[in-house]
Amino acid sequence: MRYWVLTAITLVAYLVESVLGPFLAIGGVAPNVVFVVAVSCGLLFGWQVGLGVGFGGGLLIDLTIGQLIGSHALAGSLVGFIAGVVEERVFKDNLLLPLIGGVVGSVVGQAVVVAPLLVFGRHVSLAGFSGQLLRSVAYDTVLCALVYWRIFRMYGFIRPDPRGVIVLRRR
Repeated sequence: MRYWVLTAITLVAYLVESVLGPFLAIGGVAPNVVFVVAVSCGLLFGWQVGLGVGFGGGLLIDLTIGQLIGSHALAGSLVGFIAGVVEERVFKDNLLLPLIGGVVGSVVGQAVVVAPLLVFGRHVSLAGFSGQLLRSVAYDTVLCALVYWRIFRMYGFIRPDPRGVIVLRRR
C-alpha cells in the first residue's frame, strides 16, 4: 500500500475544504471534503485506512477551526471506520456504493460534530442544523460519487498486487 498517496489525498482534501470551501459553498453549505475522502478510502481500502484518513483530516480541520479540538477527528474516524467495515461485503464497482456512503457519512459526521457542541453548552441552533442537513447531505453525496470514482481509478496504483506484475513474453 502506498500510504504517501493517501496522505497526499488527505492533505489535498483538507486544503480544498479549508481554503476553497467558503468559495464552493452553495446556499450557505460548504462541502465536507475530508469526510467524503474518509468514506471513499474506507469503502475502497478497509476500516484501518478509512479510520486513519478520517482522523488525520479531521484533526487538521480541528486545528484550523479551533472550537472543540477532536470533534472533527472523532467524526472523521467514525465515518471512515463505518465505511471501512462494509468494505469486504460490497462490490467496489457498484454505482450505488458511493451514493449510499455519502449519505450515511454526511449524516453521521455532522451529527458527531454537533453532539459535543450541544453537550458542552455551545450555542447551536437545531433548527438551523436540521435545515442545512438536507442540503449538505445532497452536496456531500454528489461530491462523494465524484471523489470515489477518482480514487477508484487510482486503486491499482495505491494498492498494487503483492505478487508483482506478470509479464507474458513471446518466444
